Amino acid sequence: LFSDRAAFAIIRQQHNNGASAREKIRSRRWAHQGRRHVDLITSTQSNTVKRIQSLLTKRKKRTELGSTVVEGPKMLFDLLENQKTRHLVRQVLVSVDKPEWRDELLSYEELHVCEGTPEVMEVCSDTVTPQGIVATVRIPQKEVEGGGKPPVAQSNRNSLYLVLDGVSDPGNVGTLLRSCVAVNVAGGLLMPGCCDPWNPKTVRSAMGCCFRVPIVSVPSLQEALRVLEAWQVSDVFAATMQKSGDTHSLPYDSVDWTRRPSALVVGNESSGLSQEVRSMVTSGDLSALYVPMEPDSVESLNAAVCGSVILFEYHRQCRTSG
Repeated sequence: LFSDRAAFAIIRQQHNNGASAREKIRSRRWAHQGRRHVDLITSTQSNTVKRIQSLLTKRKKRTELGSTVVEGPKMLFDLLENQKTRHLVRQVLVSVDKPEWRDELLSYEELHVCEGTPEVMEVCSDTVTPQGIVATVRIPQKEVEGGGKPPVAQSNRNSLYLVLDGVSDPGNVGTLLRSCVAVNVAGGLLMPGCCDPWNPKTVRSAMGCCFRVPIVSVPSLQEALRVLEAWQVSDVFAATMQKSGDTHSLPYDSVDWTRRPSALVVGNESSGLSQEVRSMVTSGDLSALYVPMEPDSVESLNAAVCGSVILFEYHRQCRTSG
């Protein structure tokens, strides 16, 4: 058996000497003494590399394969250490100069672990500075088509659900999902116009929290309301600017979030709530609330800030109500 260093040196020499395309693309496999076999990926044209690159850049491919990419040791090892998310991690590619990470990964028996050369790790990275470790992770997302059966949700008397209405910025979606986990939101609904929650930028912004809160994509507001009804949600509140016109809008901290299951709708960063949601607010079919601000201070709050402020008020009430 070759040592790790000797095997890598031979493969590097073959590459430099112009080995055949077949030899360059092939993954070299060797056994670490007392450990499982590990694939060494040396070609930037390998199937593994191509699959990771397509998942990084193409929403359609992420949907087709039901997977996304997680990069960085903290997020990945957090997923592996959590029993509820460990099974989602499918394959990990770790740099050859990170043997300590490789050895830790090999302690997870069902995990497919590969090593990559610096060139391979660079083209598999979505960050300015490659972090030396990337993984393909299964997406637990559920899609609800028109009239389809909603997934089961575990509602209790004070469950809260977050509905995103065209929130298109990955940073905002990621931040809101992170807040959802922090305050134990029961689930999230994504309406049309929202960015892909499994975009690697969103996943990084959420610090992997998108894998820890149930996320359901719905094709319309009506489908969102139908799913919420199936989840026994009685009250739906839309976050608006301070009350304007004839629309009655409540301060967010005057709502009793603990009396029964409810939902919060947060709109787009620039245009706010969709016309469909606004119409239901105007007609009184949906309730409206707002976050009070000082007069002549700022025109509005960032979508993630506004939503998070309200989510933490829900959490405060849950804590103090016992």
